[in-house]
Amino acid sequence: RPSAPPALSAEVLAARKWIREADRVLVVAGAGMSAYDSKTQPGMNVYVSREDFKQHYPDLPGCGFNTAYECMGLFGDPRVPREAVFGYLFNHIKNMRYTFPPNPGYVLLRDLIGDRDYFVVTSNVDGCFERAGFEAKRIYTPQGDWSYIQCRKPCSKQVWKAPEFLSKISNEQLPRKGIFKNEKDIPRCPNCGGYVMGNVRGGDWFIHDHFLDSQKALINWVNELKASKKEEKLVVIEVGAGFNTPVVTRFPAESIVRDLGERASLVRINPAENEVPVDLKAVGIPAGWQIFQALQICTDGHSEEEKKSEEHVLDRSRKILQRLNSANKPQMWQMIQGRWGHFDWMTFFKQLR
Repeated sequence: RPSAPPALSAEVLAARKWIREADRVLVVAGAGMSAYDSKTQPGMNVYVSREDFKQHYPDLPGCGFNTAYECMGLFGDPRVPREAVFGYLFNHIKNMRYTFPPNPGYVLLRDLIGDRDYFVVTSNVDGCFERAGFEAKRIYTPQGDWSYIQCRKPCSKQVWKAPEFLSKISNEQLPRKGIFKNEKDIPRCPNCGGYVMGNVRGGDWFIHDHFLDSQKALINWVNELKASKKEEKLVVIEVGAGFNTPVVTRFPAESIVRDLGERASLVRINPAENEVPVDLKAVGIPAGWQIFQALQICTDGHSEEEKKSEEHVLDRSRKILQRLNSANKPQMWQMIQGRWGHFDWMTFFKQLR
């Protein structure tokens, strides 16, 4: 049985221990989970790479948009022709939901969970969890999913499967990397004739109703764990979730761990924003999803080095917490609680409508 490489940090070793000992796993994933490794999967980092973006959307840089992140403001820019706006939209749906494959991190994470009970909450709308083998009934996507189309107004609560729209668009109407040849070729709402949009959160027009069953399933899953007399342990693996939409990812993750007390631990994986609350059994690991490879080593073993690492990180947190309390300085979550009147995971989720 291989031993832990000496280069692994105390945080990684402690995380590995908590993951191995957990009975259940809650995955909380942000945009970083879907980031592509440019060395092994080149050409698909359209959200951050100008070169990759131009390769797939050659007409958009001429309109002043150089990455998919910048294109989040595309639909409100009146200077951009509608043919270009909707050409980008439908090509982007094809790419992100159906053409670009999930990165290897998804398979690594699925292997790490194994046959344990799990649930996933993700702000990503690319369907990568489901495409990588995670069960759809165990996934909550509060920000939407590119596999659905809705009316942009909207005129109703109805949504449609994206392939129903995509299959009706010919290559003559919309070249694979281009824009619509004519404005009349842009797909319209079957009910009112207005413009349509991917069913992803971007304003008060977003339709969330059909995601409510998944939201309820997640809430019931956590509450069932809380009420369990088996004293099951939970590990929350949060990966790639920054401060763009913390009420969807980071804040509920912290609150769930706090609610379960000693039965739960938080493993926060993020290259930059990996700070963790010091009142929790938690570690922050400055890395991306590639760290899953290290976390899988010896997952069935019992390493003395892991135990010492756990003691080290928890002792460090206790000392920091003591200093904060002595100085009467609140943590970030306490300041937010004071401002908003709560820092409760269930409230965060139920506000996502």
